[in-house]
Amino acid sequence: MTKMQQVKVNPNRVWDRIMQLGKIGATREGGVNRFAFTSEDKEAKKLIIRWMEDAGLTTWVDNAGNVFGRIEGNTKNPAILIGSHMDSVPNGGRFDGVVGVIAALEVLETINENNIKAKLPIEMVIFQNEEGSRFPGGLMGSLALIGKLKQEHIYNTKDNHGVLLRDAMIDFGIDADKVTEAKRSPSEFHTYFEIHIEQAKVLEDENIPVGIVSDIAGICQMKLIIYGGKSCHAGAVPMGNRRDPIFAAGLIIQEVERLTMESGSQTRGTIGYIKAFPGAHNIIPNKVELSIDFREIIPEVKDKILIQLNNYISKICRERELTSELIVTQDERPVIIEDKIIELFKKTARELKIPALVMPSFAAHDAMVVANLCPIGMIFIRSKNGLSHCAEEFSSKEDLEKGTQLLFNSILKVEGL
Repeated sequence: MTKMQQVKVNPNRVWDRIMQLGKIGATREGGVNRFAFTSEDKEAKKLIIRWMEDAGLTTWVDNAGNVFGRIEGNTKNPAILIGSHMDSVPNGGRFDGVVGVIAALEVLETINENNIKAKLPIEMVIFQNEEGSRFPGGLMGSLALIGKLKQEHIYNTKDNHGVLLRDAMIDFGIDADKVTEAKRSPSEFHTYFEIHIEQAKVLEDENIPVGIVSDIAGICQMKLIIYGGKSCHAGAVPMGNRRDPIFAAGLIIQEVERLTMESGSQTRGTIGYIKAFPGAHNIIPNKVELSIDFREIIPEVKDKILIQLNNYISKICRERELTSELIVTQDERPVIIEDKIIELFKKTARELKIPALVMPSFAAHDAMVVANLCPIGMIFIRSKNGLSHCAEEFSSKEDLEKGTQLLFNSILKVEGL
């Protein structure tokens, strides 16, 4: 290991910054509410931009709300891109997304502090609206980066309070009518690396601090609306005379579970919510809305499940004299990470004597979108009890240090890929 590769990141600085950001949007339960294009989002971004500028980075915000910081290398392009997101789910944790942002800043700050001149420029990015908690869709910032965020989405998407995404973006201080200008060219990027907490307990069960991601499962998120029910009195109408969409929804929910359990793979299927209309305890519903979420690594398995589900929905609705609409809100193909990047992380982890496990990711990340621009790599940090998207989310300072050091040392070698 060279003298340059023996440079250490600052774990106390990483920890302290994560804790400071956790105070912005803090909930009484100990979690965080920090949704895209809110005052909390703006406050957190303002703080981290100050840290970035103090560290000597050139900073800017694009027209999708993504925040960038850059240090120059000996050549202009392509750049190494590192980062993650800072928006949260409702009452989410302090580590999800934030770890990747602060680790990226730590890498760049450590490079500058030690007067290391990288061969390639290095950019860090804070992707906007990864979670989709306020404005549905998710992965918004990375989709804008690759040119797949449509202007129509900005004009037509509202939050639960009826606020239009375009208006929220303008209030945030960016030009929503020029969101397509956030698109970047593949020629601008060499690789993209992202650190993220695992959000499961595979690493904890194996007593290993760090994971090296081999694949990212494809994700298909949908909204199913079942129409044609007949609202009547819950007591007066005999069961045989009803046209009830919620019982049809129940059968479809069971089918989602069956398809995932019998897929022959590691498929995940989730029903995140279900709403009945008009939604009173003594009225038979006339409409039902629910979400369906599938995650799968093997593309053929994912495609087969979606075909089977569509056929089943049509069958059930036809039999019960109902109609349905299945709206796909997100559909990303699985991503297989290149062997040379996995080997880079493995070799660097061995040199640093950091135990690491090669493993798939079943959670979606901005990295799977950025894979459309350049090769990607992901590092996982162990999650206590496997908990995430909740106030109890926790990763230790020691594990954060190991993951950040692995990222730093890997980037020092990445020009040779």
